[in-house]
Amino acid sequence: MGLSTSATHIIFFIASVVIAGGFIGVAASVIINISNGIQDRGDMIGKQLSEDFSIINDPERMSNDPLILYLKNTGKVPLSTAHITVLVDGISADFTVSDGSNGTWMPGEVIVLQVHVNLSSGTHVVKVILEDGLAKSFTFEV
Repeated sequence: MGLSTSATHIIFFIASVVIAGGFIGVAASVIINISNGIQDRGDMIGKQLSEDFSIINDPERMSNDPLILYLKNTGKVPLSTAHITVLVDGISADFTVSDGSNGTWMPGEVIVLQVHVNLSSGTHVVKVILEDGLAKSFTFEV
């Protein structure tokens, strides 16, 4: 009877070690996934904090047809001019970008957007949205 009790204890011990090993494997995988997610989120927030731009037009001296916007990269990192969206009074507008940097907008640099729109007299709002969702609005009168 002593040998069967010892054998039973050994079987239970081995089963406990196997179950604990499986749990540790699953837990380690989950912890690594959570850690990677936190790191990705931190990188994204760091990028958002270092990116910024401003619309530096004088709201009382705005041109019309084309509407000319001056944008300055006030952030710490280069921005892309490849995927900019311009909304004039909530409607998407066609535009051309005048920059000599082949799509890279360096910190401190000013680019010019020529928005092809003919506006009526009155107050208007233009919103410029970059590819990562960073957006600025500007209210002006024509």
